[in-house]
Amino acid sequence: MDSARADSPRSEGLPAQDGAAIDVSVIIVHYRRPELLARCLETIAQSRTSARTEVLIVDNDPLDDAGGRLAALHGARYLRNERNLGYGRAINQGIAAARGRHFLILNPDIEVKPGSIDALVAHMDGHPEAGIAGPKLFSPDGSLQYSARTFYTLPVILLRRTPLGRLSPNARVVREHLMMEWDHAGTREVDWLIGGAILVRREAVDDVGGMDERFFLYFEDVDWCSRMHRRGWQVVYVPAAEMIHAHQRASVGGFLTRGQRIHLESALRFYEKWSLVLYLWKRHATTLRAAATLTADVVLLSIAFLAAYFTRYLLGMLIPGWSEAKPVFALQVYSRFIPFADLVAVGIFSFLGLYRGEVWRDRWREFLQLAKGILLTSLVVLAVTYLSTTRPLSRFTVLIFFPYALLGVGLGRALLRRLVAGMRERRIQLRRLAVFAPRARIAELKRRFETHGTFGYEPIYLAHEETQERTEALGGRRTEGGGDAGAAGGGAKAGGLGERQVRLLVEERIAEVVLFDSPDHAALVARLLPRLLASGLPVTYVPPAERHLHAGVRVRDFMGFGGLCLGRTAPRVHGWGKRAADLVLTCVLLVVGLPFHLLQALHSGGRVIAWTTRIGRAGREIQVPLYAAETKLLRALPLLRGYPLLVQVLSGEMSLVGLIPLTLGQWQAAGEEYRLDPPDAPAGILPAWGIPGRFAGYASQQPEEALAWNQAYVNRSGPGEDLRIAAHSLFGRDAAEEL
Repeated sequence: MDSARADSPRSEGLPAQDGAAIDVSVIIVHYRRPELLARCLETIAQSRTSARTEVLIVDNDPLDDAGGRLAALHGARYLRNERNLGYGRAINQGIAAARGRHFLILNPDIEVKPGSIDALVAHMDGHPEAGIAGPKLFSPDGSLQYSARTFYTLPVILLRRTPLGRLSPNARVVREHLMMEWDHAGTREVDWLIGGAILVRREAVDDVGGMDERFFLYFEDVDWCSRMHRRGWQVVYVPAAEMIHAHQRASVGGFLTRGQRIHLESALRFYEKWSLVLYLWKRHATTLRAAATLTADVVLLSIAFLAAYFTRYLLGMLIPGWSEAKPVFALQVYSRFIPFADLVAVGIFSFLGLYRGEVWRDRWREFLQLAKGILLTSLVVLAVTYLSTTRPLSRFTVLIFFPYALLGVGLGRALLRRLVAGMRERRIQLRRLAVFAPRARIAELKRRFETHGTFGYEPIYLAHEETQERTEALGGRRTEGGGDAGAAGGGAKAGGLGERQVRLLVEERIAEVVLFDSPDHAALVARLLPRLLASGLPVTYVPPAERHLHAGVRVRDFMGFGGLCLGRTAPRVHGWGKRAADLVLTCVLLVVGLPFHLLQALHSGGRVIAWTTRIGRAGREIQVPLYAAETKLLRALPLLRGYPLLVQVLSGEMSLVGLIPLTLGQWQAAGEEYRLDPPDAPAGILPAWGIPGRFAGYASQQPEEALAWNQAYVNRSGPGEDLRIAAHSLFGRDAAEEL
């Protein structure tokens, strides 16, 4: 769930025995309570379980090496995080390192009674539909802890996690939430179990996923159990297993303590994720955001007109004789003209695509379109002053309206963008994205998400291979038994392409679907696509030849077949305008950059350290310079690393802005399709050498990402695209967001 794995744990201690079948991996997240951890490990050792177990301790931000010493003493595997990454993420680290077929999640304040682990494992083995099983918990004084609960409601949150609970400590809604009227003597399915002591089936984790790492603390167990239910797994209370829980709620105490604040934040995250109202908001987020942007534009444009009017009014008062020669119109003259100008601006903005979702992905593209739109609006309004028989407003007011409008609307959109980016950084309002794709495509997408962030999505991956296997298994069971196995226990686990799977998209709050086509799964995709379309969700279909598509593609009916029209809107990458701009700018750079290049040559001993081969235009080889070390001059003027290549720009082999030239390794990994038909466009200096650590580092990591960037550049090529890429290179932002 998290974007980047820079905080990987350091592993110490004893590994699990090779070749040994592990039944239970005990995962304990420890945070600065070694006395509790010591007692927990002692009771695990004394539990006399017949199951083959391993113990993993994930230590969050330890103050000393006490956790490591306890792990070595009890033969446990030890994972150390240098900072507190949160409970859910630490659990996921333990799961990733574990080898057992079940995961026993324990808090350090748990004491395991003999036979408890065996009772939980026995229930799991006897009930394959169970995804999570939890024991009966007791306080150290022997009193029962209400660890099995119903899902939260707003009254329960207010009464349990705020000072309002003191007004009604025995409220009925709280007693029902804690299931206090039940004797807790029998095994039963429940809504959720507190995560201090639960046994989780590996198969269920593979199906549902690990804990949601957006929950730093609290509600990660509620969310996990909720996802289990939605995927058809049971959450079961097993009283035959008994443990002691020395539980001290940090969310109890005075008025809005730190624990209470964390709990309330987690509660908000939980309802933001699963609320039906907010789900509908996410499904229509693009439309709602466009409406909010349009409203803000109208308000800011009107303010810009008023600012221009009062500027003209003040200048008329300050400049002698101006008001007498050209009197200022009364403000009521503009009462009709301002709405007209707003309407013209909104129409032009819409025509330029400023209310489409794509423009939000790129601030430079938006700014260029915005400047164009306001300029056109000013020209239209100015033309009206000449066409009208009676001049309705001051032309000077129209002229100074342009900078005011550009500044005001630009800042307004930047603020909206920042608000959206802030929510994404806090992993709020992420759109749940269902990705149906072959395993190879899923692996590629996972790398991009893990490397570059969420892109505003919370992806759920559904591999074609697994869907095909489930469909074939369902068909075989229908043939043998004459019934629908998907309707039996197991729900989504046993189903194929039935209505249950489509309903799951809504139940799991999926806001958008992406379907990757594949020649190896053509029949599956043909059956799946109409069902996805029938769900009413927005579906993005990615064909096998997607790299040849571009923004101008449209669909037409050809004798009953759905066809993609490609030729009429094909992009032009090497037009005469681009070539002329390259020649002019290159000549300027050759002259202006010569003194700095000579200084760099003197600093590096008068020579380029090395030359290496890259693949440029149409698969041809080009030679590019390498520098052995980063000098201060190169860091201050990174374009100097591309100065020796300016001669190749004059020859036409390269361009100031163009494709990322591939290394020989990337070229070999590109695949036969790309090598047989590489983009016929010049390699660029800026994308490869513009800013170290941005384009240069990005191009050297994953070959498929450099290829995707190149194809995206070809599909969107144009003067505005080149200007945008140059701005990104010179003024910052990771090149991954270009994809």
